[in-house]
Amino acid sequence: MSNPIKKEYDKLSITKDIIERENIIRQFQTNGFLDRNKAIEKIMSLQLTDADMAIATVAKQTQCGSVDLYQVDDNLIVSNMQFQIDFLKAKLAKLKLEDKNG
Repeated sequence: MSNPIKKEYDKLSITKDIIERENIIRQFQTNGFLDRNKAIEKIMSLQLTDADMAIATVAKQTQCGSVDLYQVDDNLIVSNMQFQIDFLKAKLAKLKLEDKNG
């Protein structure tokens, strides 16, 4: 049995995470400014708090190599954020599909 309140909270939390990352990327694309510390904190916090994201990150690092985010250029940070956005959107879609299918 699943807890519908927890499921709604999870969906809202994922949506919030997506919006925060999209806003950081949009600011970078609009005016060229990336709040590197905020972006890196968002990336790392999700890797620490979401087990599925941690596994996906390890899989990606196996393919592409591991990097120190504090040493890379802004575009790679944005790329990592976009990876997380795509992952979170898939996770959100799965939750919505589960709700729809009962």
